[in-house]
Formats: sequence, structure tokens, C-alpha cells
Amino acid sequence: MLKQLVLAAVATGLMTGPAVADKVYRLKFGHFLPVQSLTHNNLFVPMAEKINEETDGQVVIQIFPGGSLGRNPRAQLQLLMDGVTDISFIVQSYTPGEFPDNSLMELPLVMESTREASLVHQRLYERGLLRGYDKVHVLGLGTTSAYTTHMNFDYGSLDDLKGRKIRVATGVQSKIVEALGGTPVGGIPVTQTAESLSRGVIDGTLLGWESMNTFRVTPTVTHHVDVPQGFTPLMIAMNKKKYESLPANLRAVVDKYSGEWIAERMAQNYDTMGGKARDAAAASGRNTTVALSADERGRWEQRLTPIIDDWKATHPNGGALFTAMQEELTKVRAGQ
Repeated sequence: MLKQLVLAAVATGLMTGPAVADKVYRLKFGHFLPVQSLTHNNLFVPMAEKINEETDGQVVIQIFPGGSLGRNPRAQLQLLMDGVTDISFIVQSYTPGEFPDNSLMELPLVMESTREASLVHQRLYERGLLRGYDKVHVLGLGTTSAYTTHMNFDYGSLDDLKGRKIRVATGVQSKIVEALGGTPVGGIPVTQTAESLSRGVIDGTLLGWESMNTFRVTPTVTHHVDVPQGFTPLMIAMNKKKYESLPANLRAVVDKYSGEWIAERMAQNYDTMGGKARDAAAASGRNTTVALSADERGRWEQRLTPIIDDWKATHPNGGALFTAMQEELTKVRAGQ
């Protein structure tokens, strides 16, 4: 009789508590960065370790670096959607059209630092202003450091950029190079930038400093102009169904290490890598970071400001989005 009561209780769900508590949720965190990368070691690993520890092992995140679950950086969103990975690191610009408002982050001159851009990106998402994120569960957003201009020729003024072939990665960057008098060249992966510079295919590139050493671009250029020409948005996301399958108490731990926790650390990592690249360039004896005069900086601003105005006027809801970005930027700069 007692055995029948126990079986009945299990069948009606009255005794499912201990079984759920003992369940282990194993999550595959796949990314394409090398295992030596700072982002892997100072963001992905600590995040996984904290979640594993604070869920008492009920959540076990295993990291698969270096593209071991899929090498193509452009395929990371699809790998997540297909369930090949449960958590992925995604460069949103690699999936054109999926995140149509992210070009806001690529506008030149608006934000100065990686921390500003990363926190603004996260907060705009939290306000529900960025389209395209409903297919995944966003764990955290950030950006690269600011894209700046790196050249293999002497720079004295904007006139020196006229007709020069400059590598770009996005449509906004093409407009930036054209406005500065250069000729934008697309279709060159960042992994082939150094070779393209060495062979004379291009004369320069827009690139964040953190990529200069990683992809060995610094030895192939001589001059750098540190005017901020936009940021590339980045994301750590989780398969939506997988996140929703977690019990509420486990989701709460995942949430604790999401949002601005990720944005802050992502910014710190990219700034650290960028700083090392700048220092290496300065110590090389052949690289010069150009300090623009007030007049020359004014010429850059005069050329680039129309790109911002055009974006606000032509992008769907562009004016409101830009205003929201300025609101969040003001808060970040005020320490809020």
C-alpha cells in the first residue's frame, strides 16, 4: 500500500522537488577567440566559474574556445539558434540585417571610450530600443574599442588621405572614409589586413587598437590618427529555450553575471589590449601616433558630422535613438 502511495505521489508531481534540485544543466559556451585571448581568460572563464560555483554545480558551463564548435565568426548566431552552442560570443555586424539599429554605435565622434560605448549599448537594449534581439536571450552587450585610422604613409593633414585606399568593414565606415577623402575598400577580413597592407593592396585601415597586435597590423603601418570613428557592437547571448528551461533560482544566478557585469569587463579587456598595442607602437621607433591640432581636429569634425546628421534623418526612428544614446552617455559620464 505504501509503495502505491509513493508511486502515486511521484506521478502527480508531489515529489519532484528533490529530483529537480539534483538535476545538472550542462551548457556549451562556444566562441571563436583563441584560448590565449584576454576576453577568454578575463571574461568568459570567470563568468562560467562564478555561475558554476554559485549554483552549487547545478549549472555546469563548459567553454569551447578557438571555434571548436564552429570556426566561422559569421556563423556564431546560427550555431546558437540551432543549439550547437548554448552560449555564444557574437559580433552582430557579421549578420547584416539581424540587428538593424546597431549602426548607431558605429557613428563617428559621438563616444570617446570603450566603457562609454559598452554601457550605452547595454542600456539601450535594456530600454527596449534596439531591434533584433528577441530571438536570443541576451546575457550582455559591449563593444570593441574605438575604430581609428592606421596608415602606412606619413600623415600631415587630411589632404594626405585623398585617394588613399583604406580598408573598411561596414557601410558606415565606408561613408567615413569617403568623407575624409579616401577610397574605401571592403571585403578584406581582419585576418588578411596585414598582408594586404604589406602587398600594397590597401594604404591603411580602420581598426580598433586591440586588434592591431592580435592580427599583426602594427608592423605594416607607420602612422595612427586617434579620432574615434565608431565602435563595433559585441554580444554574449544564450539560446532562449535553454535559458527558459532553467529553474528560476538558477536563472537568477545567470542574471547576476549578465548585463553591466559583462559590459564593464568587456570594456576593461578591450582597453587593456588596446593599451598594450599603443605602447608597442610607441616603443617600436617606427610608428607615430599623430596629435591633431585644434584646427585639424575641427576639419575632421566638419567632414564627419554630416554622417551623423544623415543617419538621424534617414534611419527608422533615428532621431529618437540618437537622443536616447545621448541620454545614456550623459549618465555614464556623470557616473550614474
